[in-house]
Amino acid sequence: MDKQTYARYLLNLMDEEVDSDEVVIEEDTLYGYFQMYMPSGKGVEATFEPLGDGEAYLHRIVRIYEMLDPEDFGGETVPGYFNGKADEVPEDVLKGYGEQHIKGLKQLLDEFAEWDGAAEATEYLAGIEGIQLLPRGEIDSVRESCDPDVYEALFEVVHEHKNYDEPIEILDEAYYSIACDYWISYYLQWHRYGLKGDPFAPYFELYRLGYSAIFSQRKLYIG
Repeated sequence: MDKQTYARYLLNLMDEEVDSDEVVIEEDTLYGYFQMYMPSGKGVEATFEPLGDGEAYLHRIVRIYEMLDPEDFGGETVPGYFNGKADEVPEDVLKGYGEQHIKGLKQLLDEFAEWDGAAEATEYLAGIEGIQLLPRGEIDSVRESCDPDVYEALFEVVHEHKNYDEPIEILDEAYYSIACDYWISYYLQWHRYGLKGDPFAPYFELYRLGYSAIFSQRKLYIG
């Protein structure tokens, strides 16, 4: 199945019609696709049935629905994103995920030390001065001063390991729209890149608990 045939299959699941076979369906057409299955995820398995490796994608996407509280969907307004939450999370648990995240990213980027920017990013990760937990609501103030080295190097590695013609690419914007966070998108699509390790798994665990993590000023901030 090619990408356009798969796109038409997905639009059919959405009860959307395409005017002509000549129309080229772009990735942004499917922005918000996975929200269709909120909150339980019932029916999402049909998304991946045409793909030979569909089970690998299904295995990850079901975790995003497990985060959701059905009670949040009982009123007149419902969440538009997949937001995790937890009442109280011990500091050592949060810092543990942060340490695993740093270690996993460094191991991944070590594999590509000869690439532009990868060596600098690895050096940056090796020089992290600590993990700092922030009070509720303060993470966005740090986001504005994030250090770019790690983000830019990872973008290059991931995008050099994508096949833009494979069918799953049509869901790239749909994956991004889950949290408007590229790293959550990378975690959920990790199978397609064929890379070692799973460096975004700890990041996803933080997200599942309602937290975010940002590299800034030689620290990893979690809040």
